[in-house]
Amino acid sequence: MRPSPGLVLALLLVLVATQLVRLVLPRRGPYVWTLILSAAGLVAGEVIAASGHLNAPSLGVLHPFADVVLIAVLQAAGAIVAGRGNAGL
Repeated sequence: MRPSPGLVLALLLVLVATQLVRLVLPRRGPYVWTLILSAAGLVAGEVIAASGHLNAPSLGVLHPFADVVLIAVLQAAGAIVAGRGNAGL
């Protein structure tokens, strides 16, 4: 059984985005949290693109522009939340 090319692209996008965030903000928090936020951003980007609210170019079944934007938004929100939690220390 071969995995879907769209699934492989989605997985690669999530992993690359997670690694990029870890390079830019190395002390951001647990890797799993960053990975979850990237996956949630990809899913949110696909839901918004599939609902027709964003006419972005697609790469196969993925909409990379919408995915990257939503991943960035969720990662920024996660950085703000993580920063607030460490502010009291």
